[in-house]
Amino acid sequence: MAIPARAPVLLALLGALVALASTSASASGASLVARDGRIHACYKAKGRGKGTLRVVRSAKVKCPRKWKKTSWYASGPAGPEGAAGSPGGNGETGTNGGSGLPGTTGTVTVKSLEDKVTELLNKVQSLETILSGLNNQQLKEAIAAVPVVDALCAQTKALTGKSGELGTALGGLSTVLDTLTVLALPSIPTALPPFECP
Repeated sequence: MAIPARAPVLLALLGALVALASTSASASGASLVARDGRIHACYKAKGRGKGTLRVVRSAKVKCPRKWKKTSWYASGPAGPEGAAGSPGGNGETGTNGGSGLPGTTGTVTVKSLEDKVTELLNKVQSLETILSGLNNQQLKEAIAAVPVVDALCAQTKALTGKSGELGTALGGLSTVLDTLTVLALPSIPTALPPFECP
């Protein structure tokens, strides 16, 4: 098969391009690409060293005898957008993970809560037993007879308020625990009537 006459020139150009790409610019730091966006060169067309390529600064540079000018764009125009590829197939289904380790058993604090509620209920019942035979008028008269009436009166009023708060708190706790059906709490005693100092 015959080699085309231009093949040596094209091979020389290709070799020059590879050489240019692998070497740095000249010592002066000049760019190989001219203002017109092309790289200009002279190549030897005849005689010894045929196909030798020399890059020049611009299209205005004259090539020596037996040399010819050539040039090419440093970067070509963008090509047309390629066709969209076909969608890929579905990936394989992953395997299910193994079961996790069983968790540790939590600490049950219901028993300690039940003990505290029972202790509070016992205290309320004891207080009710002490005050069960007295009405407000009798309590006022008894307090009035004590030398430190003001201090006792304030303490009794605070005790009555706290007793009411305790009953309310126990009622709320009883509702929660009954909802959870964890404990069967005894019924909450009736709150004491409001106390008035004499």
